[in-house]
Amino acid sequence: MVALEAWYDWKAEGPTVVHDPVELDAVLDIVVGLNDPTTVQLLIHGDPGHAILDVGLDATTGRGVLYYAGPDAPEACISKGPYITEPPPIYYFTGSDTEFPADAEIPLADVRRAAHEYMTTGGGRPGGIQWQPRWE
Repeated sequence: MVALEAWYDWKAEGPTVVHDPVELDAVLDIVVGLNDPTTVQLLIHGDPGHAILDVGLDATTGRGVLYYAGPDAPEACISKGPYITEPPPIYYFTGSDTEFPADAEIPLADVRRAAHEYMTTGGGRPGGIQWQPRWE
């Protein structure tokens, strides 16, 4: 297990460092509580270039998205889910918006589990998620 830097608050002077699953859940709960489709970016604390996991959470739909780039996917990849959303979903990150593929959303429980697995494996790509190549 590794500590993570969680970036989600554009007003903060730096990341929120989470050291354990309880602190990670607290950050995910804050982001879900924003009641907008919002992304938290997770980086390995002390080695932010190792891997990145963007975790999009949308309490309104009960869905979310994932973007991963790291040793297990150097070209990056995005979650692929059972839903087709038209128009494609947009998730916000520190004041900017990112449009994801129409089929990128997965159940919120799977998104949360993936964030925990990323922490537990030290930045590995979460398993049990269907992945697709990143958008061009």
